[in-house]
Amino acid sequence: MTIYSHSRLESFKSCPLKYKFNYIDKIKRKEEGIEAFLGSRFHKVMEKIYKELRFRKYSLGELLDFYEDDWDKNYHDKIVIADNERKAKDYKEIGKKFIGEYYKRYDPFNQGKVLGIERPVMINLDDKGEYRLRGFVDRLDQVKDRIYEIHDYKTSKSLPEQSEMDEDRQLALYQIGIQNSWNGVDEVELVWHYVAFDKEIRSKRTEEELAELKKDTIDLIKKIEATREFLPNESTLCGWCYYQDICPLYKHQYMVGNLPANKYLKDSGVKLVNKFAKLDDKKKSYQTKIEEIDEELKEIKDAVIQYAGNIGVEVVIGSDHQLKISSSEKINMPGKGSKERESLIELLNQLNKLEEVSALDAAELKKVIKEERWESAILDEIKRLVEIETVKSVRLSKSKRED
Repeated sequence: MTIYSHSRLESFKSCPLKYKFNYIDKIKRKEEGIEAFLGSRFHKVMEKIYKELRFRKYSLGELLDFYEDDWDKNYHDKIVIADNERKAKDYKEIGKKFIGEYYKRYDPFNQGKVLGIERPVMINLDDKGEYRLRGFVDRLDQVKDRIYEIHDYKTSKSLPEQSEMDEDRQLALYQIGIQNSWNGVDEVELVWHYVAFDKEIRSKRTEEELAELKKDTIDLIKKIEATREFLPNESTLCGWCYYQDICPLYKHQYMVGNLPANKYLKDSGVKLVNKFAKLDDKKKSYQTKIEEIDEELKEIKDAVIQYAGNIGVEVVIGSDHQLKISSSEKINMPGKGSKERESLIELLNQLNKLEEVSALDAAELKKVIKEERWESAILDEIKRLVEIETVKSVRLSKSKRED
């Protein structure tokens, strides 16, 4: 039985062929839009604020430092910036503005009792459990006894009208999941934070509207499962699609016509072979040199980690650069077919947690452990069956020390 998600359903609605590429053919792309990257970094800051709120309140300066470090650590060369007039640093600065305005508006962040951050929710659409969805609530608050709020953060540069949000599917589906989780949920308010405009949009759903939403969602799932020919749907969203090179509407742009002319086509066979052999030797010599450099870098890395540990620092400063040492936990799952893996699956089954990690999807379970989504007693049981090792890494940057 397929467990759907809101994003999966929306993918089919926007373009059935893109849905097929992503969810059926499982063709993954490393590209990521700068807007999505910015949104992920903002969400990480929100997690830090509310996850630690029981213990301490972070200052705005601490959150901005965390944001910059998280941005730099996760930024990669596959991020796509569609706007030719903007650079990555422009989006980075916009994110800092969003955080500052949010902090000023909601400090000291006590508008409600936080019940969950990135809380997993399972949504039953029918009494038999044949149609189910899974999602993650950005933030779940209890504002009064039996009264709840579902919060969602949006970094979009466009602000929707109230009527559009009153028909939004995602948070209303999450409301169904929350009402399934507890008895005595008298009232749920859906809250979107459009941080680019420092604006809240709020909405409520009646039981009749939720019942209609269940029916419509089941109909959409039935349509997906009955589809045999997944056709492309051309729209303004195509400009941001990462499957253009295999889409029948756009792949012609990626064919030979766009390739530069081959400067060697007029050369003789002897000349081509000689040139090939010469470049091949050159490449091998570079590879040998790179391997030597990598080995020396590894030795230096090990030495600087030991040096920093001996004197109790996390940053080692050179003449004009610095190395920052960080630690992370690497979680190694038991191998397929091993007794440990079978024990882990049996444990998750007994705890009714197996479906939440997609029938033991390794990446999903690792995320659950790292983000401590479940109760500590459950996590302790799981950690006995996986291997956790501490991995040290170093990151080079320009030194901030002034001469």
